[in-house]
Amino acid sequence: MSYFKIVSLIAIILLGTACVQIKEPKKGAIVLPPYQTHGTVTTMQPPYQSGGTATVQPPYQSGGTATVQPPYQGGVIIQEPQPRPPVSQGPPIPVPPAPNIFSMNSLSSPYLQGSYANNYKLKKFINNMISKHGFRRDYLNGVFSSVRRDTEALKKIGAFNVSKPTGAKKTAPPGSWDKYRSNFLTSSRIEKGVKFWRENEYYLNKAAEQYGVAPAYIVGIIGVETNFGGFTGKHNVLNALTSISLEFPKRSKFFTMQLENYLLMTKEERIDPRSIEGSYAGAFGLSQFMPDSFRDYAVDHDGNGQINLFTKADAIGSVANFFKVKGKWNENIPVAVLTNYSKNRFYGLKTGFKTRYAQKHLLSLGMKPVDNFYGYREDVALIKLSRYSKDEMWWGTPNFHSIARYNPKDHYAMAVHQLAQAVRIAYWRQR
Repeated sequence: MSYFKIVSLIAIILLGTACVQIKEPKKGAIVLPPYQTHGTVTTMQPPYQSGGTATVQPPYQSGGTATVQPPYQGGVIIQEPQPRPPVSQGPPIPVPPAPNIFSMNSLSSPYLQGSYANNYKLKKFINNMISKHGFRRDYLNGVFSSVRRDTEALKKIGAFNVSKPTGAKKTAPPGSWDKYRSNFLTSSRIEKGVKFWRENEYYLNKAAEQYGVAPAYIVGIIGVETNFGGFTGKHNVLNALTSISLEFPKRSKFFTMQLENYLLMTKEERIDPRSIEGSYAGAFGLSQFMPDSFRDYAVDHDGNGQINLFTKADAIGSVANFFKVKGKWNENIPVAVLTNYSKNRFYGLKTGFKTRYAQKHLLSLGMKPVDNFYGYREDVALIKLSRYSKDEMWWGTPNFHSIARYNPKDHYAMAVHQLAQAVRIAYWRQR
């Protein structure tokens, strides 16, 4: 078994072990296990003092060493504030921009043809794009004449479901978190995350410096979304967005807005709207941005004059910008902490990333954080993760909510959090 894989397996095994704080070694140094008596152990300083201000210890010292906060407690990963690392010198050569060979004049039709030639909703949409944004009718006729109905996208989005919702909230069955987590916290994905971090260290550090987002969480998002670019989707985005906006009334408003932004995006970036592939819902690139998110948050992080989310550099910068602008990421607070809770199942309060409770109240219910939560004393979200044996109770900060702005599900946000920390530990152990 390779050393690389052994380190990733260690990162997963440590999920079941309480961990002390260790110093991150210089690159090339021999890494000692943190639990042996000859390992160097430091004492973590709480980031919040009685005066209410945060004093975060910089992880990168001039001597080249860094203090690592305890990443694992009680069988899962805990995140701490991570100040911005310095930008390494010597930026890599940016990816040359693709030749802007597409011209809107090259695509036109006097008539609307294709799968939706007689669809009145599409004709209304075309009229709106002409009057609102100044598109040419012959261009839009040409674009939508190329559209083919994406039956698979409609099926995946639920457009063909005939059952009516009952209105009752679904309760996660026992083990739902174990099943979800197993898709992302694997040795293979952690290895890929370490490789991705190494290869893109300059752009990750640049994003941390510019946007204040820890590299681990940028890596975590890209890892969960596309397995570091391993799968970005095979649906034609134009076909998917058009099909869903016209044939799924329940989500028509949202996907019509996305289709509008997609046409504006391709016009602004001089991209052939027929050329992009992505998810069945129309997300694309390593970061899986929807068209409106692209227009609001995507950045040219490598400075080559073109935004391309299929390049690692631009995907990294765009995720960081999303966290900063939409998520209101705070680099000086933690993300989440596991609590000790004696009962097997929890039913007492509403849970989820949108909830807010005073820590004092949750303490009175028998929950106790496994560590000092880095001095964080503000209100928290109460997160319940259903495992086979019992419910795992977590407290989340506004940064946990920031992750959920990417995908509003507790399981998703926790998978990003835990993958981010598992990759971070494996990365530093291999330096």
